[in-house]
Amino acid sequence: MILVDKDIKQYVDSQQLIVSGFKEKNLNGISYDLTMDVMCDEEGKEHREYDLKPGETVFVKTQEKISIPENIVGRIAEKNSRMRQGLVVDGPHYQPGHVTYVFLRVTNISENLLVLTHDMKIAQIMFEQLTQVPAMPYSAQVGASYQNEVSYKGLGNYKEEYEKQTKREIQHAKESIEDLSQKIYANVLTLMGVLVAIFAMISINYQAFTNAKISMAYVLVMNLSMTLCIVVMLGLILIFVNKAKNKKFLWLYICILAVLAIATIGVCIAMI
Repeated sequence: MILVDKDIKQYVDSQQLIVSGFKEKNLNGISYDLTMDVMCDEEGKEHREYDLKPGETVFVKTQEKISIPENIVGRIAEKNSRMRQGLVVDGPHYQPGHVTYVFLRVTNISENLLVLTHDMKIAQIMFEQLTQVPAMPYSAQVGASYQNEVSYKGLGNYKEEYEKQTKREIQHAKESIEDLSQKIYANVLTLMGVLVAIFAMISINYQAFTNAKISMAYVLVMNLSMTLCIVVMLGLILIFVNKAKNKKFLWLYICILAVLAIATIGVCIAMI
C-alpha cells in the first residue's frame, strides 16, 4: 500500500519518514519532493551550485533526512520536469530501518549545460507499507555501510571489494588495447613486406629479361628465394607479433614453407 499525503504528514508529525528538512509545500498526493542541499563531484568536494556538463554525473545530498519505519520502504522516483530537462536521477530503495540523508546520482544526458543549485527540487520519494516487519531490517544489519550517512561516503564499506573489480576491468581493457595495437602493427608490417616483395620481384624479373646473360634458371632461383624469404618474414610476423593461434593456419604455413624450401633447393642443385 502506497502512503498518501495525509499518511506521510502523520508519520512526519510523529518524527518518522522525514525527520529533518521537511517542507509541507513539497508534499504531493502520493509522494514528497526532495530538495538538493549540496552536489558532490568526483573528488568528493561539495558545491552549493554546480554546472553539470553534458554526459557528466554528480552525487547529490538532499536537505531531507529520512528515518524509515521497519514496516515501510522508501522508493526514489524521477520528477517529470527534470526528466524532460535532460536529467537522469537514480536512487536506491531505502529499506526498513534506514536512517540517513538521501543521496542521489544525477546525470546530464542533454546537450546543454545544466545548473544545479541549492534548494532545487530534484526527485521524489514514495513510501510503501509492507505486509509485515522484515526479520532483518537495515538497522539490524551488521556493518550497514550507509546507515546515518551525513556526508557522501562513496563506496563505503564496499570500497576495497569494488576497487579490486574495477582494477580487473581496467587491466582487461589495457590488455585488449595492447593486443589490438599489436595486431594493427603486425598488419602494417605485413602490408609493407608484401609491397617490398612485389617491387623486389618486379625489379629482378625486369633485370632478367633486359639482360641476356641472365638465364631463366637464375630468374627462377631468385624468385623462389625471394618468395621463401617473404613467406618466412610474413610467417614470423603473423606468429610472433600477431600471436596467431589457429592450428590450421600454422600447419598450412609450414607446408607452404616446406614446398618453397624444397623447390628452391632443387632448382639450385639442378643449376650446379
